[in-house]
Amino acid sequence: MLAVNNSVFSLKAKLALVVAITFWASAFVAIRAALQGGYSPGGLALMRYLIASLCMFGVLFFHPKQGNNITFRDAMLLLLVGMVGIGCYNVTLNYSELTVPSGMASFIVSQSPLITTLLAVLFLNERIYAIGVLGFLVSIFGVALMTLGEQGGFRWNQGMICILLATFVGSLYSILQKPYLKKYHAIEVTAYVIWGGTLALLFFLPDLQHDLSHTSASANWVTLYLGVFPAAIGYIAWSYALAEVPAARAVSFLYFSPFIATLLGWLWLDEHPMLLSFLGGLLAILGVWLVNYSYRRA
Repeated sequence: MLAVNNSVFSLKAKLALVVAITFWASAFVAIRAALQGGYSPGGLALMRYLIASLCMFGVLFFHPKQGNNITFRDAMLLLLVGMVGIGCYNVTLNYSELTVPSGMASFIVSQSPLITTLLAVLFLNERIYAIGVLGFLVSIFGVALMTLGEQGGFRWNQGMICILLATFVGSLYSILQKPYLKKYHAIEVTAYVIWGGTLALLFFLPDLQHDLSHTSASANWVTLYLGVFPAAIGYIAWSYALAEVPAARAVSFLYFSPFIATLLGWLWLDEHPMLLSFLGGLLAILGVWLVNYSYRRA
């Protein structure tokens, strides 16, 4: 099994990772705000990705054609990736946040790098080093401290089942998408994936029609934000990064998400973080650094 020689990656990939993770972290807080504003989980997911789909049509219209034309077979497969990686993920995530606080949801989803790394090692011939394993463990401990600081421990309910399913589906997404990024441009791959997710979410069209009759104006603005930034721009940025960075290394940066989500929750929803949460965030960042150091050293 050969290690991927990608210890140093470009400024574009670094910026793409920052953009994707920052927007995705903000989504945990924004989803909870939109649900409190009158949206149902399914209606929110559909409205968000209808907006994102329109954004991708606009991006492709103005984006000059680059690379190979996507074959019909690959287009259908990318739509399927979107149905699973975006459709199933967002529905289960939204349902979970009816009962699971945003900080807790962010912690659980941030464990997806462990599953993604395992899948990358098994199916993409990527390699994880001993220091990287230590980094993952440190990050897990760090985000666990953050959650304990905010919530005082885990509470098992139906929402927890949904968030665990969302975590597994989210882990599959990066693995299923990465082979297509070697053949096609990141924007085109992202467009088909988002369209596939939107097609799956059309099942919730009756819910959305009901939601729009009584949602608040603030919830609609939050949903617009979710569709444009965490969805369209966030997934484009992630595709750019994943095209250059090994999947196991890229997903290690997701451990920043709970720390950013805690900060945004403080600024947006006036949720004051505890000292234990702050210390946990520092440990999560240390773990990410260890994972990346393991690749640079190799």
